[in-house]
Amino acid sequence: MRIKFNNLESLQRVSSFVILFNAFVIGIETAIKYNSSFKFYFDIIDALFVLFFTYEISIRLFFSSPLKTLFRDLKVFFQFFRKENKKIAETIDSLETWFWITFDLILVVASWIAFAEHFIKHPEIILILRMLRVFRIFRLFSGLNYIKRIERKIAAVIPTIAIFLILIFLLVYTYAILGMNLYGFQKFDSINYSTLYEAMMGMFQIMTNGWADVHKELRLYTSVHEIVTDFYLVSFFIFSVMITLNVFLAVMTTSIQEKLSSQKVNENKEVEKKMDDLQLQIEKLLNTLNKDKISK
Repeated sequence: MRIKFNNLESLQRVSSFVILFNAFVIGIETAIKYNSSFKFYFDIIDALFVLFFTYEISIRLFFSSPLKTLFRDLKVFFQFFRKENKKIAETIDSLETWFWITFDLILVVASWIAFAEHFIKHPEIILILRMLRVFRIFRLFSGLNYIKRIERKIAAVIPTIAIFLILIFLLVYTYAILGMNLYGFQKFDSINYSTLYEAMMGMFQIMTNGWADVHKELRLYTSVHEIVTDFYLVSFFIFSVMITLNVFLAVMTTSIQEKLSSQKVNENKEVEKKMDDLQLQIEKLLNTLNKDKISK
């Protein structure tokens, strides 16, 4: 069966299979990286992949809206936050298309640059550019409708996640400064309070990996009473894990439910609108038929 590449949907399906195959080949290449005898064959296969993705991005750019549409969509998107435009769904779809085009264009350009390894003095640049290839698998989010729906549900709660991350950062930042002042900017075996960055990393490890060893070591620090150490670590654990995490999960669940319910309401409104339009068309058709009968 011959696939018509002028059909963007068909091209998208073929690209999804090629992306999966490309990821599989990258995995094999990584697994046998110490065997340099296969490097020539992997370079040829990689060149074929890059040629295909170059062709694909060219077709998508050719059939996509012109660049001026992108600036128009950005204007509509920002107007949405001032409640000046109601066509936000179409605008988000257009911006999403441009995001994936830009994403893939960067990967294609990086792949072509990586082939110039003999002309670049710094091999680490080539390594980074070749590592970018594996990110192409995220393109599946734009190709499969089921994955795209999941992606949009995740994107809908990104503001909630951002607020949660800010809250965690402020909590870790505050307790890191408290710990530095309490424990005299000392460096312990299990935690380092000598610098702010190390202290924050230590608090993050306490939050994710437990605090038993830190607790035992800090209690041996004679300049701070054991009760103060207990209160310091226990309060941080309660605020960072037991309260913040549970509140985050509750807010996330509520936010997802609200998004799903609003989406269902919008879908029902669209169905009702289509039914009303269909009813009006039927009434107009009946009126026309009645007029024809009367005239006869």
